[in-house]
Amino acid sequence: MSLRQPASRATAFFRAYGFVLALIGLSIFLVARNTGLYPMVFADEWSYSSNARLLPFAESIVPSWLYFALFRTTNACGTGFLECARLINVLLYVGAAPLLYLIARRVCDARVAAWIVVMALLAPINAHTAYFMPETMYFTGFCLFAWVALSLRGLHPVAYGLAGGAVLGLMSLVKVHGLFLLPALLAFMLYLGVAGERKPRWWLGTLAMMVAAVAAMVAVRMALGYALAGPAGLSLFGNFYGGHVSQNSGGLARLLALLPAALDSLKGHVLALALLLAMPVATLLLHASDKGLRSAAGADRRALQVFALLTLGAAMALTIMFTASLAAPGSPEGFRLHLRYYDFVFPLLLIVAAAALKDTAVEAPLPKRVLLALPLAGLVLYAWSSLMPQYSVGITDTPELAALTREPGAFRALAWLSVLVIAAWAWRARLGGKLFIFALLPLVLLVSGDNLNKMFRGSRMPNEWERAVQATVKHLGKEQAAGLVVAGNGGNLLRALFHIDSPRAQILDLEPGAPLRLEELSPRNPLLLVVGPHPLPAGVKPELQGDQFALIRVASDARTVARVELSDPLAGGVLTSTTGLWQPESWGSWSTGKTVTLNFAQPLPKSMTVRISANGFHSNFGKDFVMVVGGQRKTFQLAHKRQERNFEFETDGTVRSLTIEVPNPVSPKSLGQGSDERELGLALSNIEIGARPER
Repeated sequence: MSLRQPASRATAFFRAYGFVLALIGLSIFLVARNTGLYPMVFADEWSYSSNARLLPFAESIVPSWLYFALFRTTNACGTGFLECARLINVLLYVGAAPLLYLIARRVCDARVAAWIVVMALLAPINAHTAYFMPETMYFTGFCLFAWVALSLRGLHPVAYGLAGGAVLGLMSLVKVHGLFLLPALLAFMLYLGVAGERKPRWWLGTLAMMVAAVAAMVAVRMALGYALAGPAGLSLFGNFYGGHVSQNSGGLARLLALLPAALDSLKGHVLALALLLAMPVATLLLHASDKGLRSAAGADRRALQVFALLTLGAAMALTIMFTASLAAPGSPEGFRLHLRYYDFVFPLLLIVAAAALKDTAVEAPLPKRVLLALPLAGLVLYAWSSLMPQYSVGITDTPELAALTREPGAFRALAWLSVLVIAAWAWRARLGGKLFIFALLPLVLLVSGDNLNKMFRGSRMPNEWERAVQATVKHLGKEQAAGLVVAGNGGNLLRALFHIDSPRAQILDLEPGAPLRLEELSPRNPLLLVVGPHPLPAGVKPELQGDQFALIRVASDARTVARVELSDPLAGGVLTSTTGLWQPESWGSWSTGKTVTLNFAQPLPKSMTVRISANGFHSNFGKDFVMVVGGQRKTFQLAHKRQERNFEFETDGTVRSLTIEVPNPVSPKSLGQGSDERELGLALSNIEIGARPER
């Protein structure tokens, strides 16, 4: 007796506090793992960090106002803002555990519910806690949304609709994707009405519920958006997503044009689900095909299954169509698997699989399970052999697969183990479920978690860009460095901005190995940091130079004599006329055709500078534009983002015009981007003329 007593007390203690201790341990682990990592996701982390911390909310291109409001508090941490953001992420992430537990507890025993919640939080989706991005806050919002939808079904229909719609409104202020869960909520409400007792006029309560949900979502979204961001907060989609919605709103013709790419994307997502969640998928298919199982399952389990399917379907459909809209011939975008746009539903699917362990009284016939298991097992093996060669998987977009497939041998073994579990399920459904929940799932999480940790450890050392910025900031001081222009190639440009941490800093994107051109040096931004193997213009001497970087200070003796905003080019009388420009817009004017000519009211200075702010369009990226003044020709290039270009000319003092030759004007219609037939080449925002002392 005395020998058993300590074990008995330990067991009782673990049963009482084990779940809480596991969550505390998980929190400590995530904080320790995330501490000291350099930022990893660009341009997202820079965009969300700068919009939350450095800029007025109204200037953000995405309407994540609630996320920005919470994470603006990280400014209190000074230079440690990223570590504070990660701490908030961990608190939000682990804070979702009670909500998931309450959902699971409706359909599972207490110990199974606790186990499955811990497993769900150990999944690679916890990689998002390391990023300055809204994914973790959105995950917690979805868990709240699921708890409201599944646990408050007994409320009055109007109250239920208001609660569900309000949470969706809050979610849409974290990520705009929350708006697209509204169809899933309305469909679930319709299911609740149809699956009820069919009381007289049941449809009236269902309709009231749906109307209340829509009204609450819109009211919360607009009211809180306006409170946080002013008039800009009333935009449902924001500038970035609003432009994307407008670009893809071509009706049936546009949808048909996207169909081939959408089918390719759908195939990839189906294979990914087969690899990751074969047992929940098998459970859902079995219940969908067997009336006896559905009847025995009970209302809570049926509601969970329907809600999980509807939200997964809505989020996956959005993901597939978004991916298809980015697809283009020769581009890998159409084959990227963005599981992060719907992996927040995965914990519900794990609960669906765990709930099936209660199926003791009724079991579907063996032939039916075999008929479902055979194609599912075949799909798992096909996914194992073909998913990676065909589709792009990354730690940000697809952490579940990126971590699982890092070691091919382990990936192959786990795929075959999944097939064995499916076979066991076909023989004995509860046996297969137990093997999945208590053996395969923890093994998969152990392998993927270890691989994820190894991938994260690679982000603890600074790369050449971070070393270059650190040396430059140390040389200049924080205040001077805030006005830097960083020149180089690739996504690391935004990594540099993250470390400069100033809204005044800018980037200059160069082709790989391309030399820095004189016209890319701007006296308006006199400090230029060049990173990478980019030769400097002749005669330019670095102020600071290191391995693979050079700091340049640009000086100019020009004084500004005229400035023209192309949003209203004839205002102020600087220009008398223009040709080759379309009707002005709020930001400037598009060029149409092969040339743009600006005619000035006064002769241009003999020794002059010209500064333009512009960006190219589509096939003009990286091609040579030509600026012509008085017979002199200067070539330059533009990217898709707005950039400055600077030029020096010598004239005879009588020249009154400036011409820009466009390399390859092209219409959006010819590119399959709507019905716009204008032949566009560059977007010109402003032009500034300067005079230098005559030589």
